[in-house]
Amino acid sequence: METLNLATNLARHTIRQLIELGISDFVLSPGSRNAPLSIALYEAHQRGLIELHVRIDERSAAFFALGIAKATNRYVPVICTSGTAVANYYPAVLEAHHSDLKLLILSADRPARLRKTGANQTTNQNKIFNNFVRASIDTATAFDAKKLLDASGPIHFNLQFDEPLLTTDSNDWLAGIHISEPKEKLRATSALKNIGLHNVLIVGHDRAGFAVSEIVAFAKSISAPIITEDPLAFKDAIAHAPILLSDENVRSQLNPDVTFVIGRTTLSRSINNYILGAKRLVVIDPRMESVDTARTADEKLFNIPKIESNIVRDNDWFALWQKFELLAAKSISELPDWCEGSIAKFIAAEIKDGSALFISSSRPIRDLESFATPRGGLTTYANRGLAGIDGNISVAMGIATRYQKAIAVIGDLGFLHDVAALTNAEAVNLLLIVIDNDGGGIFSTLPQRGIAGFESIFGTPHGIDIAKVAASYGISNVIVKNAADLSHEIAHHQEGIRVVVVKVPHRDANADTIANVLKKYRELVAL
Repeated sequence: METLNLATNLARHTIRQLIELGISDFVLSPGSRNAPLSIALYEAHQRGLIELHVRIDERSAAFFALGIAKATNRYVPVICTSGTAVANYYPAVLEAHHSDLKLLILSADRPARLRKTGANQTTNQNKIFNNFVRASIDTATAFDAKKLLDASGPIHFNLQFDEPLLTTDSNDWLAGIHISEPKEKLRATSALKNIGLHNVLIVGHDRAGFAVSEIVAFAKSISAPIITEDPLAFKDAIAHAPILLSDENVRSQLNPDVTFVIGRTTLSRSINNYILGAKRLVVIDPRMESVDTARTADEKLFNIPKIESNIVRDNDWFALWQKFELLAAKSISELPDWCEGSIAKFIAAEIKDGSALFISSSRPIRDLESFATPRGGLTTYANRGLAGIDGNISVAMGIATRYQKAIAVIGDLGFLHDVAALTNAEAVNLLLIVIDNDGGGIFSTLPQRGIAGFESIFGTPHGIDIAKVAASYGISNVIVKNAADLSHEIAHHQEGIRVVVVKVPHRDANADTIANVLKKYRELVAL
């Protein structure tokens, strides 16, 4: 007689529930203790019920799942064995927590009776993620997953599997499965009155989860220019905002009646200094319910409000913004043809409509914010929860599973930090553009530049041939040193993963270029 053990029952019960809740992508890190889950997932994949992605490195797996979650706005489970495996999910959990992304951790565990006994590969995994998950369960028996998933942000299921881990039972446990579409959480919409004539809307890179169309409509309702950290999503945004607002006198002239902020602004000191001078500050971000609960503002809203005032567009207000916008554009018109700023501007213009673009933290995302000309037609992503350089390749791969063509712009240190993601690269069309300045370029733009030991502890030159690294993983690659070759790579990439190493001038030269742009802008403003 065939027998169904407790481990198999718990695994099947959990996976069936998740499938019925509309979860379709699962990311598996292979191991022994999670064998019941692995087998259940394989059987569901064979039936065509799910997409199963196998990633051998746990840190890469979690960030890969995070990429899919970004692209789909659905929960994506990532599954691992016990011990250090689950701890490797921590960086992605933190990013998901601060970005309010739907990451579901399924960690296999030894039975609770083995904890603190010296048993192999056994630690206390219960609540290992502390307050960084919205909900968690530690169980050896079946449970109701739906109640725990009725939220947003990361969730943790710690599942205790006792031996035997395998079963001789071959019952059709997926028979009669009914899949429902996930439902979005609805939030109440408030109303705002007494809005001034001169307003401005500032949008963080992740847009707090709101659609571009929602934000554009809101900007029109308050008759406000849009300042955005992501100029590639808002074609009518004010260009080069970090440069435009770098002058204190300009910030004073452009101080509005009401400053609206959607999401979190994490890139530009000049924009954050502008926000600090707000006469009246309204922050709109659903995450304030669970993450950034201590944010300060005159009004804090969880949803985009309805505006009850009838605000007539003041053309003089927009003209003032456009005056300084033109001066900012003029200040960057003399950029060298081949520097990080001009390359960012070039990449932003060359990418074809309909593409997905992932932008890594540190200098690449700041260069696009400052130097790119606003446009639409792209779907952009970045890790702005904690703005780490870890997991960037993996996140880009996860995003690429949902697009015919995806592009990622990554710094050299970010590439090397996550290079293990190439070990079992996903079958996606992803162009990885690596900005190679041989180290940590952002530090040359910060106050510590020039201190004793700078190159050793901040600049950290690696001296690694990134193209050869890519080749060692069997990844197609090329080195480019001019705009024509870069344009060719962007235009002609068709399939698979390809690494384009963009060799740029020394980090200090780039920092000097940025300083010269800001100096030129101040001179133009003062005329």
